[in-house]
Amino acid sequence: MLRAAARLYGHGANLRRELRRRTPIRLDRPVVSVGNLAVGGRNKTPVVAAIARMLHGWGERPSVLSRGYRRESPSRDVVVVRDADHMRATLAESGDEPFMLARELPGCCVLVHSRRTRAGQLAEQELHCTVHVLDDGFQHVQLARDANLVLLTLDDVLHGEVLPAGRLREPLHALEHADALLAVDTTAARLRMALGRSADVPIFEARRHHGPARALSGTMDFSRVHEEPVLLVTAVAEPARVAEDLRATGWRLADVMTFRDHHRYRGDDARQIAARARAVGASAVVTTAKDAVKLERHLPIDVPVAVVPLEVVIEPVDEFASWLRARLSLDPEGA
Repeated sequence: MLRAAARLYGHGANLRRELRRRTPIRLDRPVVSVGNLAVGGRNKTPVVAAIARMLHGWGERPSVLSRGYRRESPSRDVVVVRDADHMRATLAESGDEPFMLARELPGCCVLVHSRRTRAGQLAEQELHCTVHVLDDGFQHVQLARDANLVLLTLDDVLHGEVLPAGRLREPLHALEHADALLAVDTTAARLRMALGRSADVPIFEARRHHGPARALSGTMDFSRVHEEPVLLVTAVAEPARVAEDLRATGWRLADVMTFRDHHRYRGDDARQIAARARAVGASAVVTTAKDAVKLERHLPIDVPVAVVPLEVVIEPVDEFASWLRARLSLDPEGA
């Protein structure tokens, strides 16, 4: 029964894509889209941040265009979360991921609207942006793009069934619209072998790593917090991956406390987190950057809290940079 429903869902996804891509709107400035086939976390947000930083480092003024999923206070107007110099919107107006990106990307602009075309037009006309990064954009085919990047795991390919039988938003053949793939949790060679795709589609590797812990509240030697038993608190799509990554780099996790993806933390949650930390003997609570922007308003609690940022490097670095410059027709010498 699920397979029959999946076939119907897949046909619907194909039809939606074909109808929407017939007359895409093109912005004046180049667009790079970052997206995926599967629901859930595939490191899109840190990849968006990495690309925006790269573009800014080349002397461009990038905008990040996001739909602002599950905002508390949605608006009919385009929300400028930040311009190149300042934060301009609240967490409630922005959504957790755009707000997090805005904090992490000085010199870039972050805008939110369900119609990314409108956000891009405002970015060009009022904020003088020179290039756009379309967040979670693979299915947003109404907006034309110059580089279409898709993040893909080996599991996406080997168990590639669409909803509700599997985790894919679209059938695998939608990858024919991708300009390049980013291999997540696998190598480019293994992904290419699983796909059986021809060599004309570049496959790069998205390598993630955690940066040093930063204090959110409380007093302790946060440079050594990874040596202490800690409680991991997170509301992301794949919390097991976060826990696995931290353990692999030497963190001592006393316990993991999870909430639904994009959960809006309340005061009661903060009290429950403190109680859990005490119960499991944790010296501190650690969380992700996406969680931190929502949790910090309920701090301090009676346990130190730190954020462990996640960063992604797209490898090979020089090859990816050359490919992206060419796709976006940017000056190879930079600014």
